[in-house]
Amino acid sequence: MEIRHTAEMEWENGLDVVNAMTPEFRDHLGPADQIPETYVKYEQKTLTIDPETTFRGDLINLRPGYADLTDAYHDSVEECFYLSGDNHLTGDGDYEGGHYFWRPPGIVHSASTREGFSGLLFLEGKSEGDHSDYASRRIRPLEEAGQCVTEPDWDTAMGSRGWVRLNTRNVPWVEGVHWARTQGDTALLDIEHLQVKVLSHNYATGAQSIMIRLEPGYRQQGPLALDSRFYGFVLSGSFTVGDETLSEGSFLQTEAGEATAGWASAEGATMFAKLTGFLGATSA
Repeated sequence: MEIRHTAEMEWENGLDVVNAMTPEFRDHLGPADQIPETYVKYEQKTLTIDPETTFRGDLINLRPGYADLTDAYHDSVEECFYLSGDNHLTGDGDYEGGHYFWRPPGIVHSASTREGFSGLLFLEGKSEGDHSDYASRRIRPLEEAGQCVTEPDWDTAMGSRGWVRLNTRNVPWVEGVHWARTQGDTALLDIEHLQVKVLSHNYATGAQSIMIRLEPGYRQQGPLALDSRFYGFVLSGSFTVGDETLSEGSFLQTEAGEATAGWASAEGATMFAKLTGFLGATSA
């Protein structure tokens, strides 16, 4: 189990972030002489990274006036949960706090912000189940924004989840007992005190991005092991995992089959979560 309390982490300067990028990304950002002026407005806190697949998740903060130097596409799925601020994506539209997207590979876009924004940004990297390849950036002309330039058949280009763009406020909370019918064995998870918003879902593999609401008094029967890898970022409230308290801004990662203490929440908590499969749990 990995826990990161982002409030205690220093922001990584954008120029340091650029220097740490893989060549497939770093060498395709745009004119080299303009990169320092642009990326001084970019900050990042790394939540998780897998060098083998190039999967990564970051808490990002774009300062007012940030704008990508070029339009481009990724060979990887890109996903973002917006925490605050404003963001415009060419070929797509405007986003603000509480919005979300899951974008398949190959779709041309660029990002800019007027007032600045913060969010959770993920690149899926190599994932056959989600039709995603290694993280990269490929420069394309602005007039191709919103088009998929790697796959001419649109149905195929949409992959396993489609191109999801939504305001999470418009997504209903589903009672845990109803959501559990689509999952694995949830007997240990206190689904009576659980609600879920499904943001995107791979119906073949069970991989999903969701919002979870733990109601006051939530308590799992632990120790237990989840059936899939779990990533969670606390948006509000708090809960405990054993002796560890996770509050707003905390990030939790557990591996499939990893034994952990049960969760408990006296006040309740809301989080954004990613799972690599259907949610189920067994005693550990």
